[in-house]
Amino acid sequence: MSSKYEQEQGELSGRIKILKTELRKDSGQIMTVDAFLEIVRRYTDAREVTGRMVTELIDHIVVYHAERIDGQITQKITVHYNCIGAFEVPDRNGIPELDILIETRKGVVLSHSTLEKAG
Repeated sequence: MSSKYEQEQGELSGRIKILKTELRKDSGQIMTVDAFLEIVRRYTDAREVTGRMVTELIDHIVVYHAERIDGQITQKITVHYNCIGAFEVPDRNGIPELDILIETRKGVVLSHSTLEKAG
């Protein structure tokens, strides 16, 4: 019984070390909601995306491998924003077409799909 107790204590100590490391890492990246909203308000009427906007708003971007689906090459990306993480893009059918402007190079089509939740 004593060896089982010691084993459990060792496992819990290891788990505590891992959690403390994760907490230190996450606390270095904390941005308050108020600070994030202030940045978002600053760019509410922006007409183009600048490098500064990307740096201030986006934490990181995950780019997945390109796949060929029905003869078209598709590549999924997930944008993780500071403070709020990744979010699902609203249904574009409710947005008037005049408000959507996506400029890209010839032969590239940009579309949105719903966010897949990690299990």
